[in-house]
Amino acid sequence: MRFTQESNMPKEEKISLKNMFQGFKEWLMFIMDNRRKIVYGTLIILVLPLSYNYLKSPLYYANTSFVLENDASASLGGLSSLASISGINTSSLMSASNLFQIDNIQELYRSNNMLRQTLLEKVTINGKSQILIDYFAKAQKLEKKWIKEKVYLKDFLKDKKLYSRVQDSVLKEAVKLIKKDFLIVGKPNRNTSILNVGFKHKDEVFAKIFNEVLVNKVNRFYYKTETKKTSLNLKLLQTQTDSVKRLLDMSFLALAEIDQNIPNINPLVKTAKVPYQKAMANLQANQAIYLVVVKQLELAKVTHRNKTPLIQIIDKPSFPLENNRFKFLNILILGIFGGGVLMVLLLSLQRIIRQALEE
Repeated sequence: MRFTQESNMPKEEKISLKNMFQGFKEWLMFIMDNRRKIVYGTLIILVLPLSYNYLKSPLYYANTSFVLENDASASLGGLSSLASISGINTSSLMSASNLFQIDNIQELYRSNNMLRQTLLEKVTINGKSQILIDYFAKAQKLEKKWIKEKVYLKDFLKDKKLYSRVQDSVLKEAVKLIKKDFLIVGKPNRNTSILNVGFKHKDEVFAKIFNEVLVNKVNRFYYKTETKKTSLNLKLLQTQTDSVKRLLDMSFLALAEIDQNIPNINPLVKTAKVPYQKAMANLQANQAIYLVVVKQLELAKVTHRNKTPLIQIIDKPSFPLENNRFKFLNILILGIFGGGVLMVLLLSLQRIIRQALEE
């Protein structure tokens, strides 16, 4: 009995494979018979993504990428050793460079203060001078809502110190909306010092201008903060150098006057040499002080110079901006492939259901 079952297994497998191939052949014939339905259905399905892609309002993306240059110690090079020899503490000159690291400046771009200043910046759009919050409110259809709260766009042209509580609240709402829906700040790679600042909006002109104004605002703020200590140090050293230079000039004049008034000093009279020696010692002391101060001044100039530019722009937005619409060829390929597969699956499912009902 066991031998009979084993001898029948190859025959059953042959029958099963035969049925499988027969079923596949019938399915192919079914697909070929319904090829017109598949083609028409695919075209109908293709119309849907094409229509959606070109009827929807596109979002335009303005992006600025840049690299930060805030390592002043590296830029000093050999002058660091010169400073050490001269007894100059370079940490006070470069402490500001540690204030903004790449991760911190990302938060600066997201800060309420920078975004608020950007919104209140006066710009020219399509030949019309206006503040950005005016353009933003109209683009987002917020003007009527703000009027109900008795906030008028013309009021933002007044002195910022005179803003009412409601105006501040409206500004805060606009900043919150921008951070949530439109602003994109991040690094393409966590191990790089390159930062991308992007702004997306349905208005192409507004997206570009807002991105440019924001980057410019942060750039200037970053520059001012980074160079604050070096600028103060440079001015102080310049004042000291000028003061010591005046003393040195006075020492030269004093020595010349003494030498002129006593042309032939008697070497036997030692007291006669005292005024000349005092003047010479004073001159030498002022010369030594002047050399030290000049070294400090030159070092401060190099440090300050190496702070500029603090932000090196790599890419900036230009028209036409990128948008979130798919390219026609991509939609065509995906639509035809996806529509064809979907029609085949639907017709195959219909056939399976019909066969099941007939049985």
